[in-house]
Amino acid sequence: MKSLFGSITLYLVTMLAAVMVSATETIVGDKDDPTSISSFVGLRTGTNGYGAIFQVGLNDEESTFGHNSFFQLKNDFETAHLRHFSVYKGSGTGIFFDGQHDNSGQFAVNRASLGVIQIIPVGDNLRMNPALLYGETWTDDERVKRTAFPNTSIATLYTFVRWQVSDDWFVNLVPQYTYSLDGRKIRLFEMVTQVGHNISPETSLAINADEDDEFWLTIKHAF
Repeated sequence: MKSLFGSITLYLVTMLAAVMVSATETIVGDKDDPTSISSFVGLRTGTNGYGAIFQVGLNDEESTFGHNSFFQLKNDFETAHLRHFSVYKGSGTGIFFDGQHDNSGQFAVNRASLGVIQIIPVGDNLRMNPALLYGETWTDDERVKRTAFPNTSIATLYTFVRWQVSDDWFVNLVPQYTYSLDGRKIRLFEMVTQVGHNISPETSLAINADEDDEFWLTIKHAF
């Protein structure tokens, strides 16, 4: 899994660089919906430190697939988070890759998972995007690996709930549950709540909170 994570990371970084060089038109989608094809840059700041956000979307009208590659730095740039979606436009079904390197604690922790995601319209202003992923979490610290954190297979149920309250305001709920299949025992529930405002078609501002009472502000601008 670690070699797969490295290969996918290298591929996505290369693709992002190629898109930045060759892009000839701006994609203005829903910047705060992870499955909406959009390209933007952003900043975040709050109780968990400073960070930066970057995404490139590929939405070729002749292709049946849309792609989003998302990269985020947080916890004062100690945590790197990489996420990629490739969604089939006809059914809203897609492939979902999620990887993270967290160096903000006592030792570095890595995670890499691959799975499927489905876009489900519930109404005109409400939809859900559930995903199921399988992967691994591990540390490169050999001492910690031997004593407390062996390589561990994980299954993750991820759901993104989107409520467009009005043309300018939105609420997002992102519950996520991770369950370990071997190795270290993990039963982890995470929940992010986001309330945001579209300042303009290109710019959005949002207040975010999670289950650990962390709060942060994000601002995103399309390019």
